[in-house]
Amino acid sequence: MNLKVRFLLLIIGTFFIPNILIMMIVYFSFGSVDNMKTTHKHFMEYYQLSEELKTSVFKDEFKEFIDSLPDYMNPRLMNPGEIPSAAIFENLIAENLEPDRRRSTLEAMTVIYNDGSAGVLIVNRPFVDKYSAFRNTPFPYIFPLVLISVMTILSLLIIRSINSSLKRIEEATRRVAEGDFEFELTARGHDSISSLTRSFDIMRRKVKDEYERRARFFMGVSHDLKTPLASISGYADAVLEGYAEDKEALNKYMEIIKDKSNILVDRVSHLIHFVKLETGDWKTTLELVDLKQFFTEIVNSFSIEAGIYNYEFISRIELDNKVFIEMDTGLVTRSLENLMHNAFRYSYAGSIIQMTIAMEGGHVVVRIRNAGDGISEADLPFIFEPFFRGSHGRNEEGFGLGLANVAAIIKSHGWNISVVSVKNGETEFTIKIIL
Repeated sequence: MNLKVRFLLLIIGTFFIPNILIMMIVYFSFGSVDNMKTTHKHFMEYYQLSEELKTSVFKDEFKEFIDSLPDYMNPRLMNPGEIPSAAIFENLIAENLEPDRRRSTLEAMTVIYNDGSAGVLIVNRPFVDKYSAFRNTPFPYIFPLVLISVMTILSLLIIRSINSSLKRIEEATRRVAEGDFEFELTARGHDSISSLTRSFDIMRRKVKDEYERRARFFMGVSHDLKTPLASISGYADAVLEGYAEDKEALNKYMEIIKDKSNILVDRVSHLIHFVKLETGDWKTTLELVDLKQFFTEIVNSFSIEAGIYNYEFISRIELDNKVFIEMDTGLVTRSLENLMHNAFRYSYAGSIIQMTIAMEGGHVVVRIRNAGDGISEADLPFIFEPFFRGSHGRNEEGFGLGLANVAAIIKSHGWNISVVSVKNGETEFTIKIIL
């Protein structure tokens, strides 16, 4: 049930139903507005009559007063010693048997004359509404009780449902705050709270993936820095322990230490560069660039390199003359060079390498395609992660930051990058430049 519907039902149950209930009870008790007006009018008439009879009256004047009473009262004055006519009761019974007429009752009122004698005034006192049967049953009490019970149960169920959903989210938030991601938060229904639950579970999975990515990152850093550090430490110990018996051996050890130190410095520089890309510290170098001119120069450069590596290079640029965007040309050029050099490196000898730049759906889409061994399905989800080397590249040179840097550059510009690959087939990297 939608959250808005829940709150709407809660409002209806706690506000509208009680008010409707009150209005219905008033209506069934007094009838329509006209009936209520009639009730008030008749009450005033009977009040005036009762007030008149509180004091002694003159017989002649009282007869005139009786003649002025409303017809519905049907007044009958009986003086002392008179017996009521049977017609009075017959008329009353006949009126009660007629379904379209209001039922009435008789009322006997004592009349005191000024000479000390007394009489009885009998009048028809009709019911002023057609709901008297309703008032004379337990329904006026059962009806509100049932409605209030339904209203209370409905409100409690809605509050319980909302509270249960919020408690599940609260518990999930606590577990995530404690670093526990090994659970699944299942959404129930399609309301706002369910949408929030699904969004929270997506966030949990992303945070979990980020933690795992961070762990792999530190493992990669440790692995790539540990090897040259171990070599430097080992050869330094060898020098200190006197294994370099002559100057030639000493120079050899020192050259190895220097080479490993340079590798270490280079890897740390790459790491610092990668962190800058991740944090966006490079964005001060953005400039407005004509994309068609930029890609024309890039394609010409790649065409020359492809000839050197003995590959056939096919390119196509389908852009308008006036497509400008802010970017760091140096970083974007470096990312495209990285992708193209990977294509040169892993393509079959003499195969075709393609690069297309075109407008698609209001965005500029760059595709670089080559044919080679391809990327295994198991490696595809991780190729943009730092220090990751595919199954075929673990023993090759490199720090495992090439594609991670490419992804960082592309994403830092607010663009998207993706890859599809078929083992022993074609691999295609796609960059979507958001205008």
